[in-house]
Amino acid sequence: MDSIVIGTAGHIDHGKTTLVKALTGFDTDTLEEEKRRGITINLGFAYCKLACGKTAGFVDVPGHERFVKNMLAGASGIDIAMIVIAASEGVMPQTREHINILGYLGIEKAIVVMTKVDTIDDEFRELVLEDTKDYLATTFLKDAPIVETDAITGRGIPELLEVLDSMAQQVHKTTAARPARLPIDRVFTVKGFGTVVTGTLIEGSVRLNDELEIYPQEIPVKVRGIQIHEEEVPVAGAGQRTALNLSGVSVSQIHRGSVVATRGSLHATHSPEAFFSAADDTEQVIKKMDKLKLYLGSAEVVVKVVPLDRKAICPGEKCYVRLLADVPVIARKGDRFVLRSLTPVQTVGGGRIVDSTGNRFKYTTEQVLEILKIKDKGTQEQILEAFAKEHLFGEKDAVAMAANVEDAEALYTSLSERGRVLLFQNRIAHIDTLRGLLERTLRILDSYHAEYPLRVGIPKAELQGKLDFTGRTREFEWLQEWMQNTHEISQSGSVIYKAGFAPVFSAKLGKIKEEMLDSVQKSGYSLLTAGDLMINEKDKDRRMVLEALLQTEFILLEGQIILPKALYEQAKETAVRLAHTEGAIRLSDFRDSLETSRKYALLLLEKMDSDGFTSRQGEERILTGF
Repeated sequence: MDSIVIGTAGHIDHGKTTLVKALTGFDTDTLEEEKRRGITINLGFAYCKLACGKTAGFVDVPGHERFVKNMLAGASGIDIAMIVIAASEGVMPQTREHINILGYLGIEKAIVVMTKVDTIDDEFRELVLEDTKDYLATTFLKDAPIVETDAITGRGIPELLEVLDSMAQQVHKTTAARPARLPIDRVFTVKGFGTVVTGTLIEGSVRLNDELEIYPQEIPVKVRGIQIHEEEVPVAGAGQRTALNLSGVSVSQIHRGSVVATRGSLHATHSPEAFFSAADDTEQVIKKMDKLKLYLGSAEVVVKVVPLDRKAICPGEKCYVRLLADVPVIARKGDRFVLRSLTPVQTVGGGRIVDSTGNRFKYTTEQVLEILKIKDKGTQEQILEAFAKEHLFGEKDAVAMAANVEDAEALYTSLSERGRVLLFQNRIAHIDTLRGLLERTLRILDSYHAEYPLRVGIPKAELQGKLDFTGRTREFEWLQEWMQNTHEISQSGSVIYKAGFAPVFSAKLGKIKEEMLDSVQKSGYSLLTAGDLMINEKDKDRRMVLEALLQTEFILLEGQIILPKALYEQAKETAVRLAHTEGAIRLSDFRDSLETSRKYALLLLEKMDSDGFTSRQGEERILTGF
């Protein structure tokens, strides 16, 4: 089913709901209060078949200022805007506000409908029409067609349907191949079915039994049923008004503003960055940390606004901003939004999300602005490269999704061929980010070698902490492998050191080293403790030597028992011999073979267990991997 979404907009009592009923036969006022008061309070939905074969879904949104938030919830995913202006009154305050909002939301196709033309004389109608054209010439609607109608008499309705049909044929969905995303504008329960959500599927497609996720709550759900225009269907596509029957979630867990999407395709942020345009007709000057209401998709969230290149934003100005929210915000790059003041309530501007990932690097303000300009207006390759810099070892698909670029694979290939990015399986790393980490690593190693001249190097875990590297273990291994390939750092066991560095013992410290090695060797499997070797806890020289030997010659058990690496290897050989001759390794046999105590024999076997060399089975052990 090929569908488009047409959204109405306009001042209260200008005939939007009556017009939709004339076009579709549906009364979108569903609440008793709406019928009684004659105004639309909540979102209304209707549909009709156009001559071109497409189904037009109409979102009838409220016109009263108090219900603009409902209008914004319904504006998400609109393909064509139908601005309704009563010929009896002309352009009114909510007309202007709705038109501004549609402009901020990036609506490209629109039609202006003059209603109630049969309720006035021709002279007044012509006057209103000219005034309307003069106003529209200052807006994005300057080239929009104008159709004169009267829904009661039927005048102009056939002509309006023809124009809508022509415009519908020009709507081409370009987001069908992306992961599914549906901002929820209604949540309710249907007896016998359970939780149902509705909204416009703005990206991707949804099929029966798809496993999706509710954001930002991160609730996994399964699609039990799909309905489009009151018809059960097996699949819904981008651009269609859709109702989803979901299992795995209750009505109390979700609300308007939540998003149902492909699992793992979205991430919440508390600080998206955006390009913002302040309204020309607002009186509000937006200062740093001013609170405003953000309308994004179907969500309404209070945010603090941080201008990035000025102290305040005056009416009509445009700039990059950071939006700070106390609750999670779900967005993708390119999403449109509107900002309204808390009191007095008015639309103060709108814009587009530039970066929804919320990454924070130690950039200067000038660097932040330069990067945002690239992310916002750069070429597709420049945008992808900018996001790759900030997502070290990010999954290729996830980085491309954050950058919102098309044909990412070809762009990755180009960047790779130019040496700008490196691939690690299905993950990506930018060369500048890697080099920055290498420079920081070399500075850390210089400081570490100066502070601990007798140690071979810094333990990997400690280096990871000093680098503030929050990636997973495998990603840190990739980083170490790359840095070693530069021949500027080296690795010995689990320690990292600067290439060419080697501990140098003075004559005095060398003598202490030989004494310690001799003491440990003579004790054999009657293992010594660190305290036995220190003699005097305040002896800094002996402490330095012991710390160095713990990296090269010794293993520390239970935080204090010294195990020479050479003796440990011999003990492993003994374990192998016992396993082959006795069929298993028993603690008593192992103890007797090493001529040591039960305590030390058990410590050695437990060390072998933790290393994966042996495995305990009851009171015995067997070799692992042999």
